[in-house]
Amino acid sequence: MTASSSINNELAFQPPHLVVRKVDSEASMRWLNAGIKDFKASPAASITYGMVYVVLGLVLAWLAWNNPIFITSLATGFLILGPIVAVGFYCMSRTLEQGNKPHFSQGIDGLRFNGVSLASFALVLGILMGIWSVFSTITIALFFSNVTITGNWFDTLISHQEFVPFFIVWALSGAAIAAVAFSISVISVPLITDKRVDVMTAMITSVKAVMANPGVMLSWAFILATLIFLGFIFGFVGLAITLPIAGHASWHAYRDLVAEK
Repeated sequence: MTASSSINNELAFQPPHLVVRKVDSEASMRWLNAGIKDFKASPAASITYGMVYVVLGLVLAWLAWNNPIFITSLATGFLILGPIVAVGFYCMSRTLEQGNKPHFSQGIDGLRFNGVSLASFALVLGILMGIWSVFSTITIALFFSNVTITGNWFDTLISHQEFVPFFIVWALSGAAIAAVAFSISVISVPLITDKRVDVMTAMITSVKAVMANPGVMLSWAFILATLIFLGFIFGFVGLAITLPIAGHASWHAYRDLVAEK
């Protein structure tokens, strides 16, 4: 076998026969508890990996602080892009599941394992993020085109008579995009990290899991959003704890929801 054919075989997709399971109503809390357990089992590696994104978030927030468009997009972006961010935590949880000790470099290994599918899926999420950013910009421009922001931009916006209708439109559109992102990603990235599947197989499997367990997945989406929100309200630093827990727990959600025939 030549070196070229060996590389091609290594990169080739090997789609397994996947089955989506129905889970009980307590599943989301079970996943959360499993995520907390994994975090406690590997606190140093988890927090170190989480701090990378804390620093990134702080830098972006500092750059965007005087622009409400970027601030709102940044907050939603963490929810949309969260599954890609959490690749390292999936790898750590898989290592713990195998009875081994996880380490920081596994995040890098996870990015390389099925790089084509992961990059393709990151592009899909990036497009969704771009759509959301453009829509946020247009919505703010439509509702506040004649507003001159002096001093605190947040106080200026919330005191404006158009704030309530703006917020309703903005929140509903954000929720719709977040729902799409959640449906296609909640299982996709852990699956891509674990199996050499193509991006379409991963997204379809993820949507099937959501459709098979709508109530549980709604509660799971709420738990993930709450964890990210808690990380934000503590000045991003909280993400060093809440983001690893969300990532570890998402691995257990994937393992519970998807099996091979």
